[in-house]
Amino acid sequence: MTVTMEIPGSVPIHAEIRGAEAAPCIVLLQGLGMRISDWPSALLTKLEKDFQLVCIENRDIGLSGKCGPDPDLNAVSTLDLGISTSPENLPYTLSDMRDDVLRVLDALGIERFAVVGFSMGGMIAQLVAAKAQRRVTAFVQICSSGGEAAAPVPPRTWARFVRSAQPFETREELVDWLAEDLIWSTEPSPVPPTEARQTAMDMVENGFSQGGYARQLLALVHAGDRSAELRNIKCPALVIGADQDRCLMPESSYRASRLIPGSDIVVFKDMGHALEPRVHGLLSEWLCETLIQHKNQQDQLAVRRG
Repeated sequence: MTVTMEIPGSVPIHAEIRGAEAAPCIVLLQGLGMRISDWPSALLTKLEKDFQLVCIENRDIGLSGKCGPDPDLNAVSTLDLGISTSPENLPYTLSDMRDDVLRVLDALGIERFAVVGFSMGGMIAQLVAAKAQRRVTAFVQICSSGGEAAAPVPPRTWARFVRSAQPFETREELVDWLAEDLIWSTEPSPVPPTEARQTAMDMVENGFSQGGYARQLLALVHAGDRSAELRNIKCPALVIGADQDRCLMPESSYRASRLIPGSDIVVFKDMGHALEPRVHGLLSEWLCETLIQHKNQQDQLAVRRG
């Protein structure tokens, strides 16, 4: 059963809750321009058997509140010219998106939770885990960054990011571009053209905003050095990377693992910027071992001591 909610505030945030309320909670955060529905259904089905899932739609995308026009020509101009700007001149920051997550959890009355983020969602998850240190039971980032001051985005990828933020003359052109970009960014992970086009059409029809994409991208590239935040993640942590990631350089996963104390790292071979089935298996296994098996062992130990 899935329960949908809109959490009020200056920017309303859409959330979906799945699984048993009594189970350990996992918060799922998506990447740049991505919606809750972009999580693979097989992954959500696997996880909700053992956990309560709180899927959060980042501001400016999907069913969450928008923070400006669509398209946003001012944001596009700033991105296209590579203008550096201070956080106070941005529509919002990654820290604001972090606070959106905590606002949702407070509204739901959830005190303890694990946090899992893909791509930009991994960057937001880093900030959540660092700020809400006593509340976070586990942390996982997938195909994300290492807290670098300069976003680890290759030049060719940056050009594609900016193109995705720029206006298209027709809806059909936008759908064609999004489908082609999905295939390009996930290679060599396979996405059939028909599936990519269907995903692109669904994005355009259900809340994808080029203006929101541009503003999220501004927040991403002006996030500043977050090395200290990564060092402040104290819970069990897993870093998942891809050796052929075209969007965020694979070296960033190794940097993140070096900075996060005691973290585990797995970098998959022959994988792109994608949530492949082998990621599903690793994520589910690691979370079960970390959140369920460890808790059971602690409970048994407490009973013996009692």
